[in-house]
Amino acid sequence: MSATENASIGDFAAELVHKALHAGASAAQAQTTATRHLEMQFDNRGVNLARSTENEISSLTVFLDGKRGGATLNGRASDAVEAAIAAALAAAGAGVADDANDVAAAESLAPSRHGPEAPDRAAMAAGVDAFLDQIADRHPLVRTRDCLQSFDEFDAAFANSRGLRQRERRSRYGFSALFMAKDGLRTTSMNYLGLSAFSPFDDPFRCPALERLLHETTRSLDKKPVPQKFEGDVIVTPECLSSLVGPIVSALSGAALFAGTTPYKESRGHAIASPLFSLSNAPRDAEAPGGADFDGYGVPTQNLEIIEKGLLKDYLVDFFFSKKLGVPQTAGANRFVVAPGETPLSEIIAKTKRGIVFSRFSGGNPTSNLDFTGIAKNSFYVEDGEIGYALEETMVSGNFQELLKNIHAVSQESVDFGWARYPFLAASGVTVSSK
Repeated sequence: MSATENASIGDFAAELVHKALHAGASAAQAQTTATRHLEMQFDNRGVNLARSTENEISSLTVFLDGKRGGATLNGRASDAVEAAIAAALAAAGAGVADDANDVAAAESLAPSRHGPEAPDRAAMAAGVDAFLDQIADRHPLVRTRDCLQSFDEFDAAFANSRGLRQRERRSRYGFSALFMAKDGLRTTSMNYLGLSAFSPFDDPFRCPALERLLHETTRSLDKKPVPQKFEGDVIVTPECLSSLVGPIVSALSGAALFAGTTPYKESRGHAIASPLFSLSNAPRDAEAPGGADFDGYGVPTQNLEIIEKGLLKDYLVDFFFSKKLGVPQTAGANRFVVAPGETPLSEIIAKTKRGIVFSRFSGGNPTSNLDFTGIAKNSFYVEDGEIGYALEETMVSGNFQELLKNIHAVSQESVDFGWARYPFLAASGVTVSSK
């Protein structure tokens, strides 16, 4: 075995940088990540597959007179290393020069470790058994597929030509399920739940979100269209909120600021949402399996208040766009949290005159003004404070700027997905109609 193949993961990343500089790069960075994955795949009928895999992948980025190129390397074979460096340099040579193309100067952190040292296989197996033992009795019409109990460990090392070195090991358990309901010829659309945690999912039904989603799936066998087109309220579930937060944070990104496509360009310090709404980016939460201690440039991450009680506190600007815009970097890795409110979900529903429980959104990207149109799936009609029937695929349209301002309730309850944490929220001014 060569010295390169026997080097520690951190030394190997640093060696890639050294070899890229020797080959002609003016600057370089590399991240090497060793992964270990264990999964148990199952559905209603039982366990389909149990397997474990290990892999090591390196990403190399080189800079050449302001131009940037990259390549990916699987393993450490010397000929593959040489080929990756040559490919990265060739890509940089064909690129376009940009003053923002550079490696970062930042603090090297002490190596960190998050999560368990090894998987608890017995607890994982118990979680599969608990799910299979209960699903048929609790939800006999539900059909599952591609369900996973998993354990992942990521050992990541970063190095660049400014001497920046980072090392982080993070491991977590995962539970995911894809499911639908079937009764004779009647079927529902698919729904999904994905969770991660530092502790094993030895009984997935302890997660209230799973029970709620499975119950809603069975209820969705009896679907009706909305009685007529109307403008009303939406009660956005935590699962749906994850898809709605994306366009908001995209509009608050450095890329949108630089392109001039965001409606929030001059909004720092101003109210852009209801005082009930607060959004933060929390990659450094010690209790969060979906966090990260450093980003793709090796820069240490930081927690950031983005929107606090409706006021825009800061933008999400990564290293590259901080250089383009001439402003401090505020972001690099994402784990979004919407703060819970003070209103029980039952009270939010009881106060809804007319609207829908908005459980899943399927639609294209919003316009630059944040107008959106799409389909509400796995959703329910609400009238006079009661959840009624499940909806056939229903059109919803509105504007995200206005939706944020029109939030009138945020629930006490929330779902911690591991990679994000979201409550239910209610907002007015959304147009609902039959597809």
